[in-house]
Amino acid sequence: MQVRRLAERDGWTCWLCGGDIDPHAPPSTPASATIDHLVPRSRGGSNEPVNLRLAHRRCNVRRGNHLPELRWPAEWPMLMTVHLWTALARLAPRPGRAEVVALAPLAELADHAGSWVVERAEAFVPGGWESWIEADAAGPVAVWLRRPASSAPGDAGRPVVPEG
Repeated sequence: MQVRRLAERDGWTCWLCGGDIDPHAPPSTPASATIDHLVPRSRGGSNEPVNLRLAHRRCNVRRGNHLPELRWPAEWPMLMTVHLWTALARLAPRPGRAEVVALAPLAELADHAGSWVVERAEAFVPGGWESWIEADAAGPVAVWLRRPASSAPGDAGRPVVPEG
């Protein structure tokens, strides 16, 4: 995907710092536009459009091959959580697939966590994410996350809108 096509999709905004990117900045300067991989190629990321974002050259170089931080709030007494970035990388190209991203001791906390994780997913990988909770008879409440099967894996992964 070329820089201009990516900018048409996402706007001339750096996904890492949120700053504007000058489309006329000379190539190879710190402020110029580059294509960044949400999940770096060295960590198994693909060149699929859903894994690509626009970034300033300086931001892209500074980040290197590290995954962005998506930490669960420390004050939540969760029983188990997954690394959100890894879960998003697995789920984004596979609409309809779901996985448990957390176990909470209480339904109220699980419900709050479900809303929180959808907000984070939409911010980093737009695509109509949804969550739900399921209580286990043994006690913990599972927080599930998925992109609906009606979401297209291409471009930004936004849901397909039927024509007509």
